Amino acid sequence: MPPRVHSRWLRRPWPWRCALLTAWTCALLFSGSDAFAISRIVLEVAEVTVAGISAGGVSATLDLRGKGGASGEVRAMLVDLPKPIGTLRSVRVDCSGVIVREPTFECRDGRLSAQGGPTGTLSMHVSTHYDSASQQARVEASELPVAGGMAEFTARLDRAGWSFDGAGQALDLEQLRRLLAPWMRVPDTLTFTGHADVEGEAASREGAFAFHAWLRTADFNLTNPESTLVAENVTAAVRLAAERNPEGFTVEGRLDGLAGQALAGPVLLDFGANPLRLESRGRLAGEVLTLDDLTLFQRNLSDVHGHAVVQLGNQPRITRAHLDIASLLFPAAYTSYLQIALATTDFGRLTTTGLARGTVDVSDNAVTKAQLQISDLAMTDADGTFAMSDVHAGINWAADETADVMPSYISWSRARAYGLTGGAARLDFRTRGMGFELTQPARLPVFDGAVVVNALSARSLGGAGAEVNFDAQIEPISMPLLCRAFGWPEMSGQLSGRIPGLNFRNNVLSIEGDVVASVFDGTIVGRNFRLQDPFGPWPRLFADVTARRLDLALVTRTFPIGSISGRLDADIQHLELFNWSPVAFDARLYSTPGDRSRKVISQKAITSISNVGGGGGAVAAALQSGVLRFFDDFRYDAIGITCRLENEVCLMGGIEPAGMGYYMVRGRGLPRIDIIGNQGRVAWPQLVAQIVAAMRSNAVIR
Repeated sequence: MPPRVHSRWLRRPWPWRCALLTAWTCALLFSGSDAFAISRIVLEVAEVTVAGISAGGVSATLDLRGKGGASGEVRAMLVDLPKPIGTLRSVRVDCSGVIVREPTFECRDGRLSAQGGPTGTLSMHVSTHYDSASQQARVEASELPVAGGMAEFTARLDRAGWSFDGAGQALDLEQLRRLLAPWMRVPDTLTFTGHADVEGEAASREGAFAFHAWLRTADFNLTNPESTLVAENVTAAVRLAAERNPEGFTVEGRLDGLAGQALAGPVLLDFGANPLRLESRGRLAGEVLTLDDLTLFQRNLSDVHGHAVVQLGNQPRITRAHLDIASLLFPAAYTSYLQIALATTDFGRLTTTGLARGTVDVSDNAVTKAQLQISDLAMTDADGTFAMSDVHAGINWAADETADVMPSYISWSRARAYGLTGGAARLDFRTRGMGFELTQPARLPVFDGAVVVNALSARSLGGAGAEVNFDAQIEPISMPLLCRAFGWPEMSGQLSGRIPGLNFRNNVLSIEGDVVASVFDGTIVGRNFRLQDPFGPWPRLFADVTARRLDLALVTRTFPIGSISGRLDADIQHLELFNWSPVAFDARLYSTPGDRSRKVISQKAITSISNVGGGGGAVAAALQSGVLRFFDDFRYDAIGITCRLENEVCLMGGIEPAGMGYYMVRGRGLPRIDIIGNQGRVAWPQLVAQIVAAMRSNAVIR
């Protein structure tokens, strides 16, 4: 029966325990008598504490005469280790190839298993080596299941301190996050999936501590609850290094994004098209990370250098930062930084080329100052309706609306938008906060004319209290060119005039002056313009419009209602459009007083006007029968039509009463023809349909 060392021996002071056990064991091992030869040693300990590690229910067995040499087994019911490992239960170590040859103690081939700890269970292959002379110990472990993958490590301990290096393959990132929580805190709001291979090494010797770690992943996915921070199928490599100093740690890191995409707010990074390299060096003190050297490079996109201070924690924020943008290349810059923000606008599908550079300052997660130089920028949308070429700009902006900023400018050699085209132009302005103002007048060419902007300023853009002030004049622009650009029926004449005061306040756009158009050899003037909710889903426009001395021959040549000669005036008061459709107005169209020009109306025009007044059928029949059918045109004395639109009903009238109706056209000479309307109330949709039907009529236009 092998001898047993009882626990009462171990209640003595530790030096005495070691001395007694060593002496007793050596005496037995080296006794010359076979009667006293030892083949097996069993040690049972109720409780033991060494270097802050406590164990209970410990039994150790050393078998000295196994077939393959010495072997050993250690069991413990409970082992309490420092955090983050914590308490282990049912701990068992089985070891073959045991060497006990002073000063060497080795376990060449062992297996450790336990319940508990960060991973829930432990099972791994181990080997140990201890040199009592130099007091150097080494532990090697492999085949360790960790975070859904496998890991291995080597730990060394000597008088100067300790070192550790390890590696893991195919580790589940979410499980790894929980495992590393005691050392590395990731915001709880972030959800991520994927796998990674990791390597690391750490050492603590003579009070100095340093570590170096690598992580590689090919399927990283991340999101936050608002989906404003997203990563999909990212292939990346991360390297981190740190060394402890009296103030904290010096740190160094590098991130390489090789494939996949990442979204941060409106910024989209495509690592496949533009691989990323982010390098930084700095210092970590508590939860304050100071980056003294920061480099961000993306192939065919950006080259940025700078420095930053970051407050870590559950809600990380950039306390302050300064970035120098050495280059920002288009089209990748448009795709990455602008396209998502512009996706719902008319500029969401642009083809771009060009270059930008500048600087950016950040404080408390917000940009406080920016300077940008743009060179040789060209933009064209997918439909070809918008384009700018040879764009150059110098933008100086500050978030503080009271800051003293340098003037900014933007210039271009040619532009096209919404069918309008123009030549070279330049805007000089100053911008800060959510506003800007022109510093000198600007001339913007449009076709054969121009818009001369005398003053333009804006405040609180994008907010409920946005304000805009605008003063401009329109140098004559040919109406045929404008009509073709907007798809209108072609009108002769020119658009010109003055806009002395355009204001935007309380979500209302108003024009203080008159807008004048010289068309149809006459003049149309718009005044009292007000546009409510111009950028909302239901804009509402209010205006008064007058027209004087319009040449009806030119008007009826443009709109296919038949031919009429003479001059026409019009007054449209209290015009109201809801979502660009008329809902109210008081309109009067009438022959220009004192007009001495020849006044003639064709059969087609007579029929068209009669349809509006409700007598179209009878008039058409009269024109096609009897003597009237031999006449193409008829002279008239005056034309007059009125309509007051209220509640989708048009209250109709004419020049003057005519029995139960009203004169719309009063004839003159022989053969004389009068057009008398008999509809006093007409539903607005019906009236529009009648006008459209008259314009589309197949009757011969005379």
